[in-house]
Amino acid sequence: NVTNMTHMFADCISLTSIPLFDTSKVTKMYMMCYGCTSLISVPLFDTSNVTDMEKTFNGCTNVETGALALYQQASTQANPPTNHDGTFTDCGINTTTGSAELEQIPSDWK
Repeated sequence: NVTNMTHMFADCISLTSIPLFDTSKVTKMYMMCYGCTSLISVPLFDTSNVTDMEKTFNGCTNVETGALALYQQASTQANPPTNHDGTFTDCGINTTTGSAELEQIPSDWK
């Protein structure tokens, strides 16, 4: 029943993965995983009710996969998040595959 996951994992620098859990009622993911520098994969969370994804994976520099898939899902759903500035800023910049995914995400999401 959680609707607000703001800062839930922010700055958890040792966090390498996040299990996929039910986010179908979540509306706010603001800075949810901000600065998780050891995170290696972005989970494909249900974002169908999310309105605020600002800086969700900002600074997750070692992400290898998942950012592009989450962007594609969130941006094409019936009601895309209205606040998504910086969602993927520097997400994956330290990895080859992460950097390649980041290049495919539009600048208004970075």
